[in-house]
Amino acid sequence: AELADGMRRTLLLAAWASAGAASWTAGVARVARPCPTGAAPACSTALHASQRRFARRRLDGVAPVEMCAAVGSISPSQSGFQSGFGIRNKARLLRRSWVIWTCCIWQGWKVLLLRRKYMSNPKSPEAAEARRKLAADLRDTLIRLGPTFIKVGQLLSTRVDVLEPEVISELARLQNEVPGFPAKRAKELIAKELGKPVEQLFASFDDTPLAAASLAQVHRATLKTGEQVIVKVQRENLRKLFDVDMFNIRLVASLADRLDPQTEAVGSNWRGIAETSGEVLYREIDFNIERVAAEEFASNFEGYPAVKIPKVFPELCTSRLVTMEFCPGLKLTDKDGIKAKGFNPEHLANTLTNSYLEQICRHGFFHCDPHPGNLAVDDGYPGGRLVYYDFGMMERVEERVKKGFVDLVFAIYENSPKEACDALEEMGVLRQGIDRFSIERIAKSMLNTFQSTLASADNKWENEMTPEERKASRRARRAQLGQDLFATQADKPFLLPPKFTFVFRAFTTIDGIGKSLVGPSYDLSRISQPYMRELADLKDGAAWISTVRQICKRLGWRPIDVAQFVTQPRTVASIARTVQKIGDGDLRLRVRTLEVERMLERVELRQRFVGAGLTTAMLVHMSLAPFLNGIVARLLQLMAAKAGWEAWKAYGLFRKLEIQRLRFANTETVYDEMT
Repeated sequence: AELADGMRRTLLLAAWASAGAASWTAGVARVARPCPTGAAPACSTALHASQRRFARRRLDGVAPVEMCAAVGSISPSQSGFQSGFGIRNKARLLRRSWVIWTCCIWQGWKVLLLRRKYMSNPKSPEAAEARRKLAADLRDTLIRLGPTFIKVGQLLSTRVDVLEPEVISELARLQNEVPGFPAKRAKELIAKELGKPVEQLFASFDDTPLAAASLAQVHRATLKTGEQVIVKVQRENLRKLFDVDMFNIRLVASLADRLDPQTEAVGSNWRGIAETSGEVLYREIDFNIERVAAEEFASNFEGYPAVKIPKVFPELCTSRLVTMEFCPGLKLTDKDGIKAKGFNPEHLANTLTNSYLEQICRHGFFHCDPHPGNLAVDDGYPGGRLVYYDFGMMERVEERVKKGFVDLVFAIYENSPKEACDALEEMGVLRQGIDRFSIERIAKSMLNTFQSTLASADNKWENEMTPEERKASRRARRAQLGQDLFATQADKPFLLPPKFTFVFRAFTTIDGIGKSLVGPSYDLSRISQPYMRELADLKDGAAWISTVRQICKRLGWRPIDVAQFVTQPRTVASIARTVQKIGDGDLRLRVRTLEVERMLERVELRQRFVGAGLTTAMLVHMSLAPFLNGIVARLLQLMAAKAGWEAWKAYGLFRKLEIQRLRFANTETVYDEMT
């Protein structure tokens, strides 16, 4: 009971601290009472269909549905509410922070229990099914927490480098659709943004929204000129809600960075993910950015009659309002409707693929979220015209990234590990300034395996091997590169830039749509060949120049080869001087011994564990003294809890380090069973 009371007080203290600090970042926020039944809040916490089972579950005496209903609306139009840093404002911030932290701690506790349960075999089918159920639970929690968390969940669904496939598949099902707000309020917002009433701006305005999402809702209207348009109206006070939510999300991410065992050799960097998600969210609620992006996207496809980009009306756009041409169409995944209209599925699949390859390879400006809800088809072109919607999430591919990718492809097929690492560094995937000796050795081994597999039909790719063959292959690789792999995973040299995850998810979505339209005959790699040849020209300016340089490289006729031949006597003399200095004792070599480094790290972790454990025991014993008053005893217990937490962290790090040591020493571990 005392432990539960202590946890409850800690939660309350964390939520109060979050509320106090978030009030400074939120600025002048307004407070509203919880929405009455049937009313749609400005930032809806919509009920999900699966809440029947959540309503039965209680956490600390509060059901999740009740917690989310406590968030309420943030409408500034309601009277009787005070702004600034008053008690009522802090109470709302405290309530919102309490909801966020309670849900996060509850989800984190369930993740911890799942990891402990399946620690011995984390890749088993039972563990995968348990992760899928937990991910579905997380998805429902994000939906109940509102717009910020729905968007963060959608962004997390692109992080294939951090999350398991089961989690990604569940988060990818997150939908934006929430109840809309009244048309009367939408008209007031339009009038406020454009300075004129709706009746003077439009010949007609449909009160029933076409769609309502977490950030905005869309109404159909007709201009005075007779043109059909859609008006996208942003929900109220999203920025203030984002300020509060992102402050708490950053705190949760910082905590996750301390608790989460990071992916080997790849830094998961939850705080970085939170910062990136915040940047994307704040960009999405600035509709001026969306307007400019739509105009640039339309200009890029101006000469493509098979692709339609809705026209933007800048005079009817603001930072919270965007007006675009109304372009109705069938959903691209509606196979029955496409067949009934007489559209050509193969033409549509090729158009979708080619249009996206155009964005990546030529324009360098691409749509981050080409899911079926943002794609449609109309009859504006023979066989069907592709229509793109929603330009709130757009990204750019820099020339250096494209060139780095081409250099990587060439290095792989030329079996050049140094050039491959240079290309990864140029793309931003490999950290700069790290010790690349081990990485280049690993790259050489992998490229040799790749070349030998290509050279003989008898060799198998790893995904074609049986579990026994895969296990034997990995043990052989560890026997050859164990120390290098150990050094690499400790340094965590690899990163995965967020925009790469958008590209990966987009191509996965496009491949799925193409196969659903055409069937197994759809081949993304075949369609992309012309674009790959064009990218190859980026290496040296033209494909024939690259060919000549490859011939010169094989013959040793490159300028660098000639220069090395001419300067060879000076190089030999320099080496002789260096050897002489070593012999005279004027030059000392510094040797890095990985075994000693790991041994010292284990000793340090043991010392931390023992020291923190002894401190915990001493403080607990002191707090039980009968002559101490309650306040001092509680303070000592808090100090003991902190010391115990440090001991638990040290034990976890030591255990992880020991498993990795056994693994790279080629000892049987649970890693051998991983797929």
